[in-house]
Amino acid sequence: MRPLIIYNGPLFDGKKVYEDGAVYVENGKIVEAGDEEEVFKKIPRRMDMDFYDARGRVIFPGITNLHNHFYTVLSHGLMPGRKLLDLKTNLESFWWKFDASLTPEIVQISALVSLLESIRHGVTTIFDHHSSPSSISNILEVIASVVKRSGIDAVLCYEISDRHGREKFYEALDENLNFIEKYKYDKQIKGMLGLHANFTLSDESLYEISENVSGVEAGIHIHCGEDKVDMDYCTEKGYKGPVHRLSRFGLVSSRSILAHGLFLSQEDYGILKSSGATVVCNAESNMRNGYGVFDLERFEEAKFGLGTDGMTSNMFLTLRSAYLSQRQMGKPSSVVSSELFNSLFGTNSEVATKVFGRKVGVIEKGASADIVIFDYVPLVEFNLETLFSHVAFGMCDTPAMVVFKNGKMIFEKGTFFTLDEELILEESKKLSKILWKNFYNL
Repeated sequence: MRPLIIYNGPLFDGKKVYEDGAVYVENGKIVEAGDEEEVFKKIPRRMDMDFYDARGRVIFPGITNLHNHFYTVLSHGLMPGRKLLDLKTNLESFWWKFDASLTPEIVQISALVSLLESIRHGVTTIFDHHSSPSSISNILEVIASVVKRSGIDAVLCYEISDRHGREKFYEALDENLNFIEKYKYDKQIKGMLGLHANFTLSDESLYEISENVSGVEAGIHIHCGEDKVDMDYCTEKGYKGPVHRLSRFGLVSSRSILAHGLFLSQEDYGILKSSGATVVCNAESNMRNGYGVFDLERFEEAKFGLGTDGMTSNMFLTLRSAYLSQRQMGKPSSVVSSELFNSLFGTNSEVATKVFGRKVGVIEKGASADIVIFDYVPLVEFNLETLFSHVAFGMCDTPAMVVFKNGKMIFEKGTFFTLDEELILEESKKLSKILWKNFYNL
């Protein structure tokens, strides 16, 4: 690739704002970034450079989604037939039937549709959590193949649980371990150890998992404390909470991703603080299900990030939803906006950086050139004080105009350069009918 210069737009590098910013890219890495005038002074005078004029639109680092479900995309537009109750009832009546209806072809097309929507909203790194009990062996490879094609980065896992018996338990465990090993040195794809939730895993199963992952560097990715049923299950077994139970089996570390974290004990918060594990707030999912509101105040000394739980691919919309849910609870606006913004552009990026071993989610020297120009021209001052409001209330429904991944343009003005949108959408309509036929036959 020829050296690339992106300029003429307000720049947010993940930490600072530049009224007139520029980024200089070589070999997929950021060489210089910051004030346009200063960056241009440092650029070598060559003739073989590419220039991209942002035309006053905002320049951002690529966004990270810390908890997603590719496979849920073909459920959009529908609601579960039964009344939404507690988590276990909702899972049994809808979601467990849904994921049992998935075939490898449906899983692949679901991932492709979700990738289209993610790229369209400037998401360049995704942590996905998958389940398809009728198709376990090699299913993560099916997802990885289309992620590779898309050009973005992803961290994949398959959820392990006891609900389909011991044979499926071991098949899911092997799927994770084999995938983690295969992609250990891959630059674009990584694996984690996927667990469903505490209440679908016995102590025997957690022991087996802990024995098998000894020496495996990848952390766990699990739904943890999403509903009271998870807390009750753990306390009935004599533990002090869902995080405490996982930690007793040596499964909580700085590489752990614990999704939701609504029902946690004081002991749990202490373990989160000391271990450096990351809890992921999925505000829209929490509000849809009515399980509870994320307790922001209890994460003053523990890490939390943001995810979508498969409800959307738009992380700015997720940011706004999280903000509004906190404000509805009476939390101070200044505190909420600061904490949430730091989670999206701080914690999410830090977690991705640790997993991939290179700077992700920031525009700074040496980082991967994952750069998004959003189709948004600020009409009022764009600085650190106004940044959150611009993102949450101006940019939240604005798609990306251009997406660069490792310095390569993969999307521009509605056109995808790595994926065939028309073909994907056409195939998704056909496979959606098969999915729902499978679902109703169950």
